[in-house]
Amino acid sequence: MAHAPAAATVAEHMAAQLVAEGVEVVFTVPGEQIDPLMGAIARTDIRIVPARHEQAAAFMAYGYARSTGRIGVHAVISGPGVLHSTAGLALGYSGDARMLCLAGQIPTKALGRGFGVPHEIPDQLGVLKAVTGWAGRVETPGSVTTVLGTAFHRLRTGRPRPVAVEVPADVLAAPVTAPEPWTDPESDRSPDPGGVEAALELLASARAPMVFVGSGARGCPAEITRLAERLRAPVTSELGGRGIVSDDHELSIAYPAAHRLWPRADVVLAIGTRFMRPQVEWGLDDRVKVIRVDLDAEEIERVAPPEVALVADAAETVRALLDGLGDLDDREEWLAEVKEAQRSVEADLARLVPQVDFLRAMRGALPRDGFFVDELTQVGYTARVAFPVYRPSTYVPATYQGGLGFGFATALGVQVAHPGRPVLSVSGDGGFLYTATELATAVQHDIPVVAVVFNDNCYANIARSQRSLLGMTVATDLHNPDFVALAESFGAHGVLAHGPGELAAAIEAAFRRADGPTLIEVPVGEMPSPWSLIRLPRVR
Repeated sequence: MAHAPAAATVAEHMAAQLVAEGVEVVFTVPGEQIDPLMGAIARTDIRIVPARHEQAAAFMAYGYARSTGRIGVHAVISGPGVLHSTAGLALGYSGDARMLCLAGQIPTKALGRGFGVPHEIPDQLGVLKAVTGWAGRVETPGSVTTVLGTAFHRLRTGRPRPVAVEVPADVLAAPVTAPEPWTDPESDRSPDPGGVEAALELLASARAPMVFVGSGARGCPAEITRLAERLRAPVTSELGGRGIVSDDHELSIAYPAAHRLWPRADVVLAIGTRFMRPQVEWGLDDRVKVIRVDLDAEEIERVAPPEVALVADAAETVRALLDGLGDLDDREEWLAEVKEAQRSVEADLARLVPQVDFLRAMRGALPRDGFFVDELTQVGYTARVAFPVYRPSTYVPATYQGGLGFGFATALGVQVAHPGRPVLSVSGDGGFLYTATELATAVQHDIPVVAVVFNDNCYANIARSQRSLLGMTVATDLHNPDFVALAESFGAHGVLAHGPGELAAAIEAAFRRADGPTLIEVPVGEMPSPWSLIRLPRVR
């Protein structure tokens, strides 16, 4: 732990620990319960970014964590502050993000007694445990070292997941006279040599190998690319691993192309991914041998036990596979099938107009190292399979959590983490208004996110599904503001763009300007459904 002041309070110990762990930013909505903590943080070099809503603060912490691999921190009061931020914590849980929620709590003497003190909710710690990988309470001043030590150990080791620490108001302000000792447990993340040998034997025997990557593989993109080249195997990712192997590499294929190849695959290497859709939706049989690499032993066998299970760090495991891999067949016939599957998917994607035209415009305007934060909108859905990604962590997805409205606030967190790189946020009119007030945060703190809002005055995806299921629409029509005027009323730049060409020009101009946030409204109509290329049927 970093050195806290003499006779330090719990709040000062917490601030010192944040500094020691390299925390650079805390997102927050302040309140009386956490004032001692915010005061202690303010006396460090840690940047404090106040949001206009706790949900947005948590989304910002998610964007920071998801785009960097570092710890994204947000601090909130108890009760409504915690409840508002649970959407961001649930997103971080599904998105393998290292997030730390620092939560206030009512005074110790009132805990569990139902007095109705301000900001009291029953079993707040239980609420936090439901949406994090671990949550704990600082029960006494001396336990702050143990609770924080456990929290940061969880954040540094094992599968990335949010953690939460709650502190009653009286404990937060109390002096720490006898801190409990804490020693960081050692953890072994290296692969089992026997498992590596078994995996190598399978890979050497393969005639139609495939590689699936996810969030857990983002730390070794160069090694995975080399492994794919050695194996002569296509690489794909649904969401979390996009860009690990650049989409302009000949072995990188879209997820629907992997689905078309799935009936022929005989050996599959799944690295740091839930591997859910192939197992649950596409179908498994005894003709395909699966090798799983993951830090989470439970995840590896959640659906079905693989042929080889390697509970280990992805980078260490991939390096071990590279070291042990011998000469392999050229697999030209398989690679010809791979190219044909990718070509057929690209032809199908080209028919999703205007979405693909907008995506091409945005990809052309966004530098290769820029960040793209998608949303649950017609263009965002299509981006999952049609937006090229060239570097890991530069595509920031909604994950399976699918929380409408996460995008803009998440993009602000990404931008805070990467002040010198462009960040593009894509939302629909419905989703953007969830956190539109964070335009005030972006202006106040000079966060130059470029937010594209596709406006069709409708929850379009819901309307489509209702027409199919109900034969009518219910509560999907929207009354929207003038988005350009709305942006300008906050002091942001507002631009109206008609069509892909104007959109590309507006984005490029906004990136050149970079003097605060820009909102680009794009009026659109009904769009074709992309779901036949996303939700794919059983094929084996």
